[in-house]
Amino acid sequence: MSRTRVWFDNVELTALCNASDLKEALLPRNIATSDVPGRDGAMYLGARLAAKDVSMTLTLLERPGTDRSAALRQLAGILSREGEHRLEIESDGGLWRMAACTAGGDMGRYRNGIGQGVTFKVTDPVFYGDDDDATVPSGGSVIFTVGGTYPTLPTITASAAQNGAGGYWRITDENGAYVQATIPDGVTTAPVVVDCPNRVLRVNGGVTVLPLDADWILLEPGEHTLTMTGAGAATVEWTERWV
Repeated sequence: MSRTRVWFDNVELTALCNASDLKEALLPRNIATSDVPGRDGAMYLGARLAAKDVSMTLTLLERPGTDRSAALRQLAGILSREGEHRLEIESDGGLWRMAACTAGGDMGRYRNGIGQGVTFKVTDPVFYGDDDDATVPSGGSVIFTVGGTYPTLPTITASAAQNGAGGYWRITDENGAYVQATIPDGVTTAPVVVDCPNRVLRVNGGVTVLPLDADWILLEPGEHTLTMTGAGAATVEWTERWV
């Protein structure tokens, strides 16, 4: 029988142990409702994906010439790493999620091994897939296709952005949504980084804010067109997301 392979923070846990009893909710959602006087039930206001737990049992097997106590300490060191890290399970077909190991269950001792139940908290419950990119030419447009089944937020980087006739540098999508930066007076060109996932805009090395009418660009799966106002080629990078 083949074993399910599991990686955490790019380290294969199943090189140390067997993984079994994998459990998780398929697609947990938080539903917002409101009570309405005189109405049965409640009014539906909306829904969003919820954080979820991925649990499994990791069993350190008895192997000749192997120090099981040392392997257990090595496993504990990997699982106790601070913050969220990449969690990949072989049965997910190469897709992965960001997770933190939040709890260890009771340790069971068996005739041929030690079993440890562990739980990973997945705060962003969608899967991530391939990285991709496109280039918006200086003062021009680019058409590209985003894969996956769930919207993703890109990072847009221009090493030498220059204001256009309107006094700003702007990237606009096919729906009219845009991100915009203003190159400071006295500077001909400047680096611009639009970090949509983290909502951070950097111009010439400093953090600034988007104009009130602008917004972070969201890329739905499918075809998109991005157009530049101003000059300075820009690289658009994103990671496919899946549910």
